[in-house]
Amino acid sequence: MDLSVLIIGYKNHRLVRQTLKGILRVAPVLSYEVIVVENDPSGTTTKMCTEFPTVKVIDHRKNIGFGNGMNLGIKESQGRYILVFNPDVIVLPGAFEELVRYLDEHKDVGMVGPQLHNPDGTLQYSCYKFMEPKTVLYRRLPFIRRLKSVRQHLDAYVMADWDHAQTREVDYLLGAAMLIRREVLDQVGGFDPAYFMYFEDQDLCRRFWNAGWKVIYHPTSKLIHYHRRETADGGFLQQLFHPLTRIQIKSALYYFKKHKKV
Repeated sequence: MDLSVLIIGYKNHRLVRQTLKGILRVAPVLSYEVIVVENDPSGTTTKMCTEFPTVKVIDHRKNIGFGNGMNLGIKESQGRYILVFNPDVIVLPGAFEELVRYLDEHKDVGMVGPQLHNPDGTLQYSCYKFMEPKTVLYRRLPFIRRLKSVRQHLDAYVMADWDHAQTREVDYLLGAAMLIRREVLDQVGGFDPAYFMYFEDQDLCRRFWNAGWKVIYHPTSKLIHYHRRETADGGFLQQLFHPLTRIQIKSALYYFKKHKKV
């Protein structure tokens, strides 16, 4: 089998439904499977998936976080390549095939990601330089972005000085869509279970690089992503006390300690 598409279900069954419909609509010319991991205790996504008899559901019904849910899917998957996939992504014709083709032709690449667009057609930044501790701080403090040095640092982090029109090596990819070579996962391991949410994509990419495998941004493959940063909603105090902000900070501290960046 060429491809295993892994999706996490958690209070998002409508999005999952639309994503599954989209995959069926574009009908990828590949041998593939779709696996949905149910992280929602209500089981709503599992019930919805009865509409899609070819979709395999791991009916876990416990919110164990993004990376741990993906690890469950990886264990049950059969594909040569694993596509970590968000349910808020619209699949465009040929996108999956192009990513698979790229890994088939580049044996030194462990992971490849597509170009993502916002629903209005504008480019969405989805490949980055590795974070520094100050990157997290700058992104959490909007008022400090008035400083030129801060703006320059954040622009460098999202690689804003580049038009994102060419295939190139990048430090890490956004976890919304990452095609991963199975043999590399077998070598370096899956997502670190210590992360509940946030930083698990950056951590995995860093481990790929450390093991000698390239991480590539490949804009020939294009997808649309309804990306929303929940921790960026509201004013500073609302952001600061948002439950996901605390999770993000915890993940950041673990990441920087693990990779000896603090």
